[in-house]
This record gives sequence, structure tokens and C-alpha cells, in this order.
Amino acid sequence: MNFKKIVLIDFSIIVALFFFLSSIHISKHLFSTIIIFKQNYFHMQEEMIKNFEKPRHSQNQRLVKNSSNENDRAKNSVEMLNKDSQTEKQAKYEKIIYLTIDDGPSTVTPFILKTLEKENVKATFFVVGINCIKYPQNLKEIYQKGHLIGNHSYSHRYKIIYKDFNHFVDDFKKAQDTIYKIVGIKPKYYRFPGGSLSRVTPQIKKFLDTNGIMYIDWNAITGDSTKNHENLTPNQILKITISTANKKNEVVLLMHDSPSKKNVIEALPSIISTFKKQGYRFETIDKMQKPIQFKTKAASH
Repeated sequence: MNFKKIVLIDFSIIVALFFFLSSIHISKHLFSTIIIFKQNYFHMQEEMIKNFEKPRHSQNQRLVKNSSNENDRAKNSVEMLNKDSQTEKQAKYEKIIYLTIDDGPSTVTPFILKTLEKENVKATFFVVGINCIKYPQNLKEIYQKGHLIGNHSYSHRYKIIYKDFNHFVDDFKKAQDTIYKIVGIKPKYYRFPGGSLSRVTPQIKKFLDTNGIMYIDWNAITGDSTKNHENLTPNQILKITISTANKKNEVVLLMHDSPSKKNVIEALPSIISTFKKQGYRFETIDKMQKPIQFKTKAASH
């Protein structure tokens, strides 16, 4: 074998060995690359799964939370409706008495006020303008003790008040001005002498309505304005009061502030005590939801 052949064989062996070794290196690198890629791929899959599951879980939570809120709102709405219905039902059957005292003030007003204070009861006093001028201090005491004041005309004379519309307006305004000068208020409530069906025209009622004045009648009496009322004993007064109230849930009781009606003042403690025992609550007429107004002729004035 000549020298050239030997060199050629050696060169071929070296080249073959180089390619062999190179292929091994490349294979190792490729294998490592594949492993790294595979690891990265699985890592990316895991992250994608986490990212996918996380918002879906959050969304489910929101759905559950929203559903829970809607159920709570629905439950609260039902509870509110039931509560309103129960309140309305209770109001319907609640027993309330409005003690209304006409014609004062007078010399006996302090005795009435003393009884009311002792019993912790507030009343509505429908006062007469001309009597307010006579007993201004008693009117002030009514107001200072927290009782409600209403207008019961200035003169309390039917022939003047109901002569015509203008006479009624003049009498009404005169009473309002008189009360205002003494206690600084103009009443928002009016009681017609004789009741709302006694010579009262639609024009008069419209006048009160236009001026924001509510008129109030009554549905129970003490009997202190009936014929021969001065002969009634306090016990008879009590019986008349209870019988005319006739188990009504809402009672507007009529009595009077006058020296000629001392028997009703004597009966007042028993009247208040009896209604309290029957479960009535005493209020002033400004707490009344719907005013008591006559639909038939008044039995008494």
C-alpha cells in the first residue's frame, strides 16, 4: 500500500470520525432541546388550565353571589310586604279616641287641663274667639301644655255665622286673627257650630278646603249638650259616652268647656280611665288619617 492510499484512508477515517462525533453532539443537543420544549409545553398547558379555570370559578362565584343577592332581595321584599300588611291590619283594628273640647276657654278650663295632665292625655280644644278675648291666659295655658287648638268660630251665633257666605268668612277670619294675637298660631282645623250639616253650604266647605282648613265633626257624645244636660250625674255622663262610642275603633268624642257643664268635667277622669281600660289610645285630631265628617244630621251640638 503506497503512502497516498494510507493518507487517504486516514483522512476518510478522520472525516468519518468527525461526522460521527458531530452527529452525537447534535443528537444530544437536539434531545435536550426536545426535553426542554416538552417541559415548557406542559408548563404552558398547566398555566393555561389554571388561567382558564380561575375566571370560570370566579364567574361561578359571582353567579352564586348574584343569585343569593336576588334571593335576599326577594325575601326582603316579601318581608316588607308582610310587614306593611301587618301594620295596615294593626292600624285598621287599633283603638284610638280623640277627645275634642268645644266652646272654651272658660273659667273651668284650668280644671280640665289639670285632669288631662294627671292622666297624661292630650286633647283638641275648639275655641271660640270671643271667649279667647275674655280668657286669654287660659288659651295660652292650653297651648303651652301641648294641646291642639282648633277654630270654633268667633261668635258661636248661628244667625251671624250662617247668614250668608261673607258672614261666615268674616267670622272665621276674626277668630283666626284673635287666636293668632294671643298664642301666635292660626289653627288648621275647624268645627262648625252645630256640626257640618247645620246650615253649612258647599261654598263654605270649598272655602275651608281652598285655605287648607280641615273641618271635623264627631261620632260620640258625653250628653253635655242634650236637653236638661245640667241634671245628668257624672255616672250618667259616663254611660252616655260609652254607649255612643259603641265599640268604635276610632272615636271622636264631643264635650264642652263651660261652667254650665261641670258634670262632664267631674266625669272626665272616669271617661279617660274607662277608655284606657278598653285599650284606647288618646290622640289629637292632627294624627287622624281620615277626618270624621257627618253624612247624616248631627244628633247633638
